[in-house]
This record gives sequence, C-alpha cells and structure tokens, in this order.
Amino acid sequence: MQNKTSIILPTYNEAGNIKNCAETISKILEKESLEFEIVIVDDNSPDGTFEVAKVLAEYDKRIKPFVRTTERGLSSAVTYGYEKAEGDNLVVVDADFQHDYTKIPDVIRLLNENDIVVATRRSADGGYGNFPILRKLASQFATKISEWLFPVPISDPMSGFFGIRKSIYLETKEKLHPRGYKILFEILGSVHTEKIAEVGYTFGLRTWGQSKLDSGVIFYFIWDLISIKWNQWRSSHSFQFRSKRRNSHIHP
Repeated sequence: MQNKTSIILPTYNEAGNIKNCAETISKILEKESLEFEIVIVDDNSPDGTFEVAKVLAEYDKRIKPFVRTTERGLSSAVTYGYEKAEGDNLVVVDADFQHDYTKIPDVIRLLNENDIVVATRRSADGGYGNFPILRKLASQFATKISEWLFPVPISDPMSGFFGIRKSIYLETKEKLHPRGYKILFEILGSVHTEKIAEVGYTFGLRTWGQSKLDSGVIFYFIWDLISIKWNQWRSSHSFQFRSKRRNSHIHP
C-alpha cells in the first residue's frame, strides 16, 4: 500500500499565491501518481488567505485549511500542521513559489529509505538564484554553525523545504519548542538519526507579496543555538548527575 504524504503549507498574507500554489503542487503529485493531502495552516491573515483556502477545499477534499487566531510564527505553524496531518510522510514548503515544487516527488521517494530529507540550495544541482547577498551569507554562516551542532553533515540546515517521516516527528515532538522561522534547525538538533538525505533545488523568486523575514529571525536563530547546545550538554551529562545523586545518599 502506498504511503500518503501530507504537504504542509504555513501561510500568512498569501491570498495572491495560495490558489496557484495548491493547484501546481496537486498537478505535480497527480502526475507522479502519489497519494497526498495539502494541509494549509494560516495565521489569521488579514488579506483573506484562509477564506481563499476554504473555497479551494470545497472543490478539492484533499485540501485541508486551518486557521490559528492566537498564535503566530512559521515554526509553530508547521508543528500545528503536523498534528493535523494524516499522512505517513510530512513535507513542508512555502506557498510563495520560492521553493521548487517539482522536487517534492524526489523528497517523497527518498523518505522511503530515510527519516529526514532536506531540499538544499548548497549542492551541485542547487543554487540561491537571486537570493540577496546578505541572506546568502547568513545562510552560509548557519551552515558552518550546524557543523558544530549536528553529528550528521547537513549542507542547508536553514532550508524551509524538507520532509520528515511522521513516526520520527512523533518520537521527537516532546523535545521541540517551535518558535521563529527555522523549524528544521531545531528538528535536526533533536532527532538522533543518520538516515538523512538531500535533494538539490534552486531558490526562486516570490511571485506575490512580501518576504516575512526580519530581525526576529536572527533573534530566534541565536536562541535556538543556545537551546540546542544546552540540551545536548544536559543529555551528555545526565548520567553523571544521576550518579552523583545516587552516591550522595547516606546510609546508616
């Protein structure tokens, strides 16, 4: 029996993109005869993104829109979508066409043998396209940091385009504290697996609307660095702490 894939689309002010995005992804996956659903998680966009998504769902039952009225943030929107998803595989993409949707089938196929599959801009068959130079340098810096944090080499830990087996997410979700915009970075710091693959893609241009990235991304990135490293240190020293507590008991 074929595994079902849930495509997670976190949105905020994407009313001009969401219809074309959902239709494009659907056509690509239908052509590959892949079973899927599209889970749209909107953060109560003032431009009516959720209303557009609800209309799409009336015509295609594979499209499942949700709206959050009390939370904001891409990372928490992704994990919210994970909880609503029915698929065996979970693939996250942006709704603004900056990710290459034609690579989604490759991500899905690689999840048959891997726990996580990352779509990377830093490969021979990938690239940053017209990515602003400052954002490119920031991404390269994050990659260097990841070599310090993660035992498995990841060429693009800041990617927002990736897939994970739902079973792996369920085993890990209690360790996650989603915040900010780079949920993959936190997942990589929490999941202990060497079964990670990559797919190259070229970053595209946003077709409509404005980028959501701002100084808050840098703050949450630094906070994630501290949190991940602290948790790694605490895990590596937990046995020593337990031993000290056991040895500290005074017996008559």
